[in-house]
Amino acid sequence: MDIEDSITQLEEVFEGFPWYGPPILKSLKTIPVLFWDQKMDDDSHSITELVYHMIDWRIFVIEKIKGNELFSIEMNSENDWRKKVFIATEVDKEEILKELTRTQNLLIELLMTKPDSWMNELVDGKDYKNSYMVLGSIQHDIYHTGQINLIYSRLQ
Repeated sequence: MDIEDSITQLEEVFEGFPWYGPPILKSLKTIPVLFWDQKMDDDSHSITELVYHMIDWRIFVIEKIKGNELFSIEMNSENDWRKKVFIATEVDKEEILKELTRTQNLLIELLMTKPDSWMNELVDGKDYKNSYMVLGSIQHDIYHTGQINLIYSRLQ
């Protein structure tokens, strides 16, 4: 996987026409605010929590692309899963979608500055390659978009 392929996949999954169904942005825009903070049960995450989780892991990738060796997210910490986040209005929803879109644009901008050989280098401060991280971020978004769509379909 090279830089161009990675960018194409990021764009496809975010607001293109992926083969498996609706892209992230379309899915989120169609879900009414009423459902964003509901949970299927006490142990599950809300759509709001999942979107912030996606944003935070995108920020992780952005920081690593920038070369920030020290930036990290501890699994199951508040940096991984924010607490007490709510979307009460359409304005709130638009703000979180803007933040998600900002991370999308920044990811693509940063990747465009890298040569294909960068994909085979190790992530700063980690023992895996940049290609693994970038592909993982795409898979992470697809996985959580599926969860979001499932939550919405079950709560309707």
